[in-house]
Amino acid sequence: MNDMTILPNIEEAMEDARNGKLSPYWQNDLKRECLHRKLSDEERPALSELNCILSETPQWSSEEELCIEMENIGGRVRFCHFWDEHYSMVQLTEDRNGKYSAAYVLDTETTPDVRKVAALQAQKELADCMQVWGVSLLDAPVPEQMKYDSLAEAASHLMQVLNDPEHITG
Repeated sequence: MNDMTILPNIEEAMEDARNGKLSPYWQNDLKRECLHRKLSDEERPALSELNCILSETPQWSSEEELCIEMENIGGRVRFCHFWDEHYSMVQLTEDRNGKYSAAYVLDTETTPDVRKVAALQAQKELADCMQVWGVSLLDAPVPEQMKYDSLAEAASHLMQVLNDPEHITG
């Protein structure tokens, strides 16, 4: 039995939603959390209220949210793709010191085919970006690390990870 209430999460989501700042990524995250549990008498009305707010207030996109978060810490988004139809995202960001980070989640509750299609889509978009940036794919495998010194390294790591969508979990 799970005694943890998700009421605080719902209330926090309501606050963000009132400000138009509950991106689809976090909406899906919360929906998913609610699906996997029996909601309490306090949680049910709170969730209804959240859904009302969402129906009345336009929310920013996951991309906008990420860009603003990165700008706030002096960095920038080099590449990102969020899927609204499932809980997946791929992103490559640069911090204010010029170091790069890669992050990705492919929805484990979708079929392997959906993950494969998502990975291919992200790879194609990333390949286009790499051409624009003028960086090429590194031949050698790039191990996962917290921060990369070069855009080529970070992008190559992301490409390599997306080559094997079956082993990406979120």
